[in-house]
Formats: sequence, C-alpha cells, structure tokens
Amino acid sequence: MSKNLIHFINMIIRHLTQNGAMEIDGLYESPFTEIAPHGPDALFASDDMDRIVSILKAVRATAAPAHEVA
Repeated sequence: MSKNLIHFINMIIRHLTQNGAMEIDGLYESPFTEIAPHGPDALFASDDMDRIVSILKAVRATAAPAHEVA
C-alpha cells in the first residue's frame, strides 16, 4: 500500500472523527484533491473505491444527528 493511499484513508478517518459522516463528493474536493488531484479513482482500484463508498454510505445511514448525541 502506498504512502498516498494510507494518507488518503487517514484523512477520511479524521474527517469522520471530526464530523461524524461524509458526503461521497467530498472525496473529490480539497483537501482530498491535494493527495489525489484527479480524485480517489486515480489512487484506488475500482473494488476498493466501491468499498470506500459503501462504508461512507453506511456511516451516514447510521450516524446520529448532533442533537441526539449525549
């Protein structure tokens, strides 16, 4: 696994930790484009991108709104 792949995944984790969820479109915007200027599809194999998208959708579907967090 390349340094850029690991850095990109760590950025996703950091975003999820800070925000609770993430829109798929965010992967194609700054700061992610600093690592992958042409989007994550240029870094990850198609199957891996499908997994990332599935995980982000699952997180969004199960994330509690801020007013529900204790």
